[in-house]
Amino acid sequence: MKITTPPLLIALLLVTAELHAQNFDADSVYYTPISSDNKKQVRHGGVFRDTTKNDKLYGYFFNLQVGSLVGCNDCSEGKEITFTASTIHGVMIGKKLRTGVGIGLDSYYEWQTMPVFISVSTDLFGTKNTNAIFIQINYGWSQSWYNESHREYGFKDTEGGRMVGTQLGYRIKYHDLKISISVGTKYQRVQANYEYPNYHYTGEGIMIEGVPNTTSIQQSMNRFMFVLTIGWK
Repeated sequence: MKITTPPLLIALLLVTAELHAQNFDADSVYYTPISSDNKKQVRHGGVFRDTTKNDKLYGYFFNLQVGSLVGCNDCSEGKEITFTASTIHGVMIGKKLRTGVGIGLDSYYEWQTMPVFISVSTDLFGTKNTNAIFIQINYGWSQSWYNESHREYGFKDTEGGRMVGTQLGYRIKYHDLKISISVGTKYQRVQANYEYPNYHYTGEGIMIEGVPNTTSIQQSMNRFMFVLTIGWK
């Protein structure tokens, strides 16, 4: 007796084999290709950050500031509007803090000064990557010159003094260029030294020159400040 395998049975066997093959495949581990966007992310403390953004901890910056000083020594004669300018080179720390060293030139009605100072600023709202509201403090010492038209008899020389500046401003970011406007105050201490000849007579009636008389006049100037700043980075 000849036994033949029905075509239907053959088909069932093939389907069963295929199902078993799929079950084994289900236990395998599949690796999904990482997209180019994900490759630009780095894990820091369990959090993924996009390293394509400007997220460096330290960076160089440069500012050029120009503006006006408004105030008076003798307010009965009216307000004085004079000129201020400075440059600052420094380091950005994180996204909000900046610290640097600056040198400037300030003009007053009777004085000219050249301050050298340390500058510290921080963003109150926003960061280095966005528009921001910031505060800035400058502290240093200034070399001074007294205008010749105001020198009196006996003038000898001048001495500089402490300088303190504060600013509150708004900064606009355009790529690496930063433009800001700010208002603030500036305090400047200066001193003018005078020396007067001193003569006296000896017992023989001869006039000789003695130790000169000296005097110093210190002056503190307080001004409101309006500043435009153009910066890089």
